[in-house]
Parts: sequence; C-alpha cells; structure tokens
Amino acid sequence: MAVRVPKWARWVLAVTLAAAFVLWLILVAPRLLVPAASQADLRDVPDAAKWQARDSRIKLQNDARTTLLQGLGGLAVLAAAFYTYQQVQTGRRQLHLAQQGQVTERFTRAVDQLGSDHLDVRLGGIYALERIARDSPDDRATIGEVLTAYIRGHAPWPPRLEGQPPADAAIEAVPELQVWAPDVQASLTVLGRGGFAKQPRGKLGDQLDMHAVDLRKAHLLYANLQNAAFGRANLAGATLFNADLAGAACSDANLAGAQILGSNLTAAQLAYANLEKAFIHGSILSAANLVGANLSGARLATAELKGANVRDAVADGDTAWPDDFDWVAAGVKLNGALPDRFKWR
Repeated sequence: MAVRVPKWARWVLAVTLAAAFVLWLILVAPRLLVPAASQADLRDVPDAAKWQARDSRIKLQNDARTTLLQGLGGLAVLAAAFYTYQQVQTGRRQLHLAQQGQVTERFTRAVDQLGSDHLDVRLGGIYALERIARDSPDDRATIGEVLTAYIRGHAPWPPRLEGQPPADAAIEAVPELQVWAPDVQASLTVLGRGGFAKQPRGKLGDQLDMHAVDLRKAHLLYANLQNAAFGRANLAGATLFNADLAGAACSDANLAGAQILGSNLTAAQLAYANLEKAFIHGSILSAANLVGANLSGARLATAELKGANVRDAVADGDTAWPDDFDWVAAGVKLNGALPDRFKWR
C-alpha cells in the first residue's frame, strides 16, 4: 500500500532541494567550470606570476558564479511570469464560467416569464431575452429560436387561439397587432433590431422561422429580417418601413394592403404571394421571385423591379408599374385568373 506524503512535507522537500541547488550553484559549480591551477600547472611559472595566475582563476570563478546567478535570476523571472500568466488564465476561465452561470440563470428566468398568464410578465421576459442576446452573442441564435417559436405558438395562422381576430375579418376591422397581441409585436420588434438575422446560417432551416403566423397589421420598422421564413404567413395590412427582408422566404404569404415603404426585398421569394392593393413605395424588389403573385391594384410605380421574375403574376387596370418596366414582356397576366394554389383568393 502506497504511503501518502503530506502536502507540507512535499513543500519542505522542494524548498530544501531548491536551497541545496542554489548553494551548489554558488559554491561548487564555478570551481567545476574554472578549476583552480594545480601545482603541475604552476611548475614552470615564475614565482612572481603564480599569485597572479591564482588571482585570475579566482576572478574567472567569480565571473562564472555571477553569470550562473544571473541565469538563475532570469529563470526565476520567467517562472514568475509563467505563474502569473497561469493565474490570469485561471482567473479568466473562472470569470467566464461565472458569467455563463449568470447568463444561464437569467435565460431560465426569462423563459419562465414567457409562460406567465400576465402580459406584463411576458413582455418583461421578451425584453430580458433581448438584453441577454446583446450581452452574450453566443446565445443569440438560441434566443432567436425561442422568440420565433413564441410567435408561432401565440399567433398561428389560420387563427385558432382566443383573442385572435377571425380569419374572415375584413382587414379594416382588424386592430393593430400591438393591440390584439402586444407580446407578439414585441417579439417581432426584438427580432428585427437584435441582429438575429446576422447569425451564421449554413443550411435550410437556420433562418428565423415565422411561417404560417398571423401578423396582420404588424409593424416592421427598420427591422433586419434578412432570409427570414414567412411562408404562408398573413401580413395583411402590415407596415414595413425601411425594413430589410432581402432573401426572405415569403411564398404564399398574404401582404394584401401592406405598406412597404423604403424597404429592401432583394431576391425575396414572393411566389404566389398576395400583394393585392399593396403600396410599395421606394422599395427594392430586384431579383425577387414574384411568379404567380397577385399584383391586382398594387402600386409599384416607384419600386425597383430590375431582374424580378413576374411570370404568370396577375395584375389589373389599377396596378401601377414603374415607367421603365415592361410588364407585358415579363409575362404578367392582365385580369387573369388566380392560380389554383393561391391561398388568398
């Protein structure tokens, strides 16, 4: 059975060995490096020069001793620097772990608040998640998933929850989203201004997922929702002001009567989307996919449609086009029948 040596005994042994090494370095090592002159070495040396030879050897030994001590001091400085570095790194790791523990605690508390029956508590949880995302960028993607799941769960389309406006309600009769679902509007606002769309996204499904949600009369002001998924979502009567939805997936989405002002929808997927009577002013739809979209009554006179695909889109006499856009050559159907797959007829 191995005998366990006490920690204090190990320290005493280490200090003793270190002291012995220093004494050896001072007393013995210089004599090994510069041996004293022997009688044989001094046999042919004149008597007058023997003392000078002995003195020179002693001086060389002292020089060697000084050099060894300086080297030992340098090693001590390096050892102290390494120890300090290790302590700093350990302190950083401990601080990081403490911060991560605090973030985890705050995240858990905020998620618990989202399940409250009280609106003010839920709003507090939403804005707490926004603060955590700002303080801990590594958790931003997870928080984005939590908020999009919250929106999908609290504002599904078609509507099936108490408090949602009826599916067949005229858009004029639907209150603002911030009135009938202020927590959903708050979540949407946080997602739009929190940098969530800038997270690395390498595959389909990594984007902010808000498909099949009820966002009638929502406000997207200066929102950055690039590449977000709004497929089959209802954004009828929504206001998009200086919003960035470049590359957004909005196929089959309902944007009837939406106010799309100064927004960026470059390369957005709007196939079979409903843009009936939408006011699209000063917005960019370059390279957007509008195949089969309903553009009846849409006001596109100041929109940028360079490279947009409007093949089989449906328009009528009230549709306003940019002066430099040949909608006939682009394949738009004037007063045509809406496609069978169209969801908002």
